[in-house]
Amino acid sequence: MTEIKDKLTRFVEATAKDAEAYGSAKFSTCDHYNWDREIWTHRNDIINALKKRGYSVSVSTRWGVTDVTITKSMEL
Repeated sequence: MTEIKDKLTRFVEATAKDAEAYGSAKFSTCDHYNWDREIWTHRNDIINALKKRGYSVSVSTRWGVTDVTITKSMEL
């Protein structure tokens, strides 16, 4: 279980780094054999971790694929 947690932590770190560098980041996940099973299974934990870091997160699903867009928050 710690291997999965480490993998997901690295994924969250990389996604947050991309959002900081480019203003936004995106990942897609699906419950299918060619997709990463851990990211699919723990997608809500990943989303919550990114929200706790202050990012805006939007989720959409189309044709069974879940797209998650992370945006760096901006004060207006």
